[in-house]
Amino acid sequence: MISILLRRVIGTGLALALCAMPINRTHAEIERNSYPTNDGLEFLWWPKVVPPEGWIHNREISFENHINMFVPKGETFARAPAVMYARAIHYEAGNTVQELETAIRDDHNGFLQRFPDSKVEEVAAVKTGDGTSLRTFSFTPAAKGHWELVAYGREPEFVLMFCISANSKDALEEHRAAFLAMVRSYTSRDEP
Repeated sequence: MISILLRRVIGTGLALALCAMPINRTHAEIERNSYPTNDGLEFLWWPKVVPPEGWIHNREISFENHINMFVPKGETFARAPAVMYARAIHYEAGNTVQELETAIRDDHNGFLQRFPDSKVEEVAAVKTGDGTSLRTFSFTPAAKGHWELVAYGREPEFVLMFCISANSKDALEEHRAAFLAMVRSYTSRDEP
């Protein structure tokens, strides 16, 4: 009992210390989160974006899924016609050029495994707030499934993913402008 309590106190202290550390402004605008678990600290990274008008950040689902999750106001994650998220995958070695290609390939394969006979195609690039073009793909199910737009990018230590997932083609189109606004709210803090 004392051991568990001591671990939680130490974990909480470390989490607070990490939050108090100055952010290095030569890196992307990545929100860094941590929380204590029975196995130590759990670290979460995601792109810092602003919820578009009419959308809210869902903190509980964000922490559960290690992504920055948004749902339309008045909706729940489970019942929303569309959800959006921003994700940052940390690569300490910094080989994000290769890791980006691997992430795109793995994401496509995962979608096609869940929704066989679906179509994945590259579409016009989506731009961030600083004008960075992100490779963007549409994911279209053959029948039932999720209609998605996913924009992929990279920073020196992160692969980035911005996604809107909808339960119908109409819902995707209805919320496309909000997705574009979310992506535009992200700005790299990297120095040229």
